[in-house]
Amino acid sequence: ILLVSLCISYTSCFTAPARSGVNTKHRQHNGLQLPSSRSNSQLAMSNNGFDISKPTFDLFSLRSIRQDAMISYSSRNQSEPLRINLYLIAAVALFSFPTLSEAVIGEQAELPAIVASTAAGVGAVALFFKECNNRLKQLMRIEKELNAETLSIKLATTNKFDDVIYGRSQPVLSLKTLRGNKRILVICGPSEKLKEILVPFRTFRRRIAQAGSIIAVVPTDSMGDVIDTGPTTDRPIDLTDLGVTETELRSCQWVGQVQDVKSWVNYCQTLTDVSNDIPNSDDLIWFGLNYNGRSFASASNEDPRLLEILGQNLRPAELLDETDENEGTTGMNEDYVKLTNNILKSQQTFYKSLTEGDLNGMKSIFSSKKAEEISEIVDTGGRIDAWESCLVEDARPAGMVISGSDALIVSPTKAFTTCIEFPANVGGYSDPSGATLLANQRWGRRSPEEEWKLEYHQTIPWSPDTRAGGTLRCDSRGCV
Repeated sequence: ILLVSLCISYTSCFTAPARSGVNTKHRQHNGLQLPSSRSNSQLAMSNNGFDISKPTFDLFSLRSIRQDAMISYSSRNQSEPLRINLYLIAAVALFSFPTLSEAVIGEQAELPAIVASTAAGVGAVALFFKECNNRLKQLMRIEKELNAETLSIKLATTNKFDDVIYGRSQPVLSLKTLRGNKRILVICGPSEKLKEILVPFRTFRRRIAQAGSIIAVVPTDSMGDVIDTGPTTDRPIDLTDLGVTETELRSCQWVGQVQDVKSWVNYCQTLTDVSNDIPNSDDLIWFGLNYNGRSFASASNEDPRLLEILGQNLRPAELLDETDENEGTTGMNEDYVKLTNNILKSQQTFYKSLTEGDLNGMKSIFSSKKAEEISEIVDTGGRIDAWESCLVEDARPAGMVISGSDALIVSPTKAFTTCIEFPANVGGYSDPSGATLLANQRWGRRSPEEEWKLEYHQTIPWSPDTRAGGTLRCDSRGCV
């Protein structure tokens, strides 16, 4: 029995070595289930036709796993397979103790020893199955990342004179070809939800481009038509239907147009635990892939918190400069330009009051409305520092400058602004590591005739070398 267990352990641990030209660097995916369909990607060897993505039966999980996923797992995990083998051998040896005792020593094992070995064997079996389960989860996550390789997308043109933003001159790129150049954040769900979720993405469009990232938007509410009609899977998604203006699309390469919509929808839907034949098109799914194609975050039926994602995972790919200009207004109509200039002037007023410690100015610029984001923290025991204490000489960010201000006018009574903050090395507001900060403001007013009022302000460290550890939130009451 012991010999058989050793043979099983050795066989299940063996995987073919990676062939030349195959990138085995992948990362785990958090929180999503394994797609049941096999990826169409074929990493074929030209000489013998060897398909490294072909599934192979895995003894420890009792299911078929892609060979390249097994290779990737083996290259990143050394101790876990060893623990699995040791627990298996220990379990077999402990359960065989009475037989081994009589065969080796020539004496029958006593009852206390048999009970102890049996109990220890049960513990070894429990640990064996626990490690096998952890191993299977990792293999499933790696396999998901590999299955996403063949999803295709088009990037927006950088030529301002092109008539079509995602025209025929723009090549169709697979996610695999974007490795090392772009980070990907995929959002999949019904159009109405996507339209609302895309508002902060539209606000931070220039920051997304500065982070070397692309947003892939996949509406699922047309999935039934896609499946029934077949050829319409090549029909491109019109992002203007989701509230994104042509001016925003042309501003920079921040959002891509997904190609072969059916494959994207099917992939996203298989990431959830759906037992029905027809996936639920109301589910909201999002996940992000870094430069190596490994997942850095994911969730289902939960809106992505973009500012936190930017601060932690989508940091700028280039150094930020205090001389960065505000976003241009080329292509915008006159009324929108007027609204944009008006809201950016209000942003300047806010920062003037903040840096100079003008309490009256701060009270006049803020809306009396309490921000829900602040109330949630206060209700759970968080402490709020009133503006009276935040604006004192040793606490306020005196000397701080801002650059690269952008604005998004959602409606005549709702708007958002963003900018990069460069705090001086004074005050409790500045980052001790000297990192730049990414800020976001939400503005509102009751009618177009009134002045804009600041409802919510949030800032987070944002620089190439600093991973954000926290965020500052403020409203009319103060900051938390």
